[in-house]
Amino acid sequence: MLDKAIAIRDHLKEKPLDPNYRPEDAIQGRRLINQKSDRLAVIFPWWHNKSIFYRYLVRRLARKGWAVLAYDFHDQILEPDEETVLRSMHFIQKQITWELSLLTAKHQYKEVHFIGLSLGNVPLTLVADSFQDFTGATIVAGGDDLAKDMWHGLRTLYLRDEFKKEKINETRLDKDWWDIAPQNHVRRFAQKNVYFYMPLHDRFILTKYQKRLAKAIEDVGAKVFIKKSQFGHALSIARFCLLEPPY
Repeated sequence: MLDKAIAIRDHLKEKPLDPNYRPEDAIQGRRLINQKSDRLAVIFPWWHNKSIFYRYLVRRLARKGWAVLAYDFHDQILEPDEETVLRSMHFIQKQITWELSLLTAKHQYKEVHFIGLSLGNVPLTLVADSFQDFTGATIVAGGDDLAKDMWHGLRTLYLRDEFKKEKINETRLDKDWWDIAPQNHVRRFAQKNVYFYMPLHDRFILTKYQKRLAKAIEDVGAKVFIKKSQFGHALSIARFCLLEPPY
């Protein structure tokens, strides 16, 4: 019910797209906390992230002794323009890979752990493919294919409708976005621990797509630990931020 309420609210509050948005605007900000720790957690946030839960997760990880690099992404990293989405995701991949290379060379962290929340798992897997020195990851409600996630997700139905108006169907969009599908960027997870938090009643990113991503990661030789949630998408993410992770 909460997922449906959020979807309705977002649709009613839908704002016109910013015509001045460029893919180079995809990263709206980043915060680095407790940087001298020997363990670094890198957080890739969910879409339309303006939540106190996110800030709470950052503070809680810092209290546990982690250095925390928390990113904020522009809302238009997902919009009804397939080329802009591609360019935004590739910009995020290139920029964060570069920033992590500089940061880890400076501090020599013993651990670099990626945490992806919902849509944030798309850039997480892209960065994981180009920055191989991460040591593990946590995936919260992550799907295997952005096109299918968006097309069938309750929160993004209005985006699907906009693509339909442009005569773009699911098959074409899946082909256009195949290069950024998370399932195609899992090779670097091999032999690493991956914690997967999976809502069983998710209407934003359907659970079957999350299961496919978990299997793709496991198939490359990662050690995947799945923790299932009986809640929907939003409550599962909130619970993770408040009570998890265990490390």
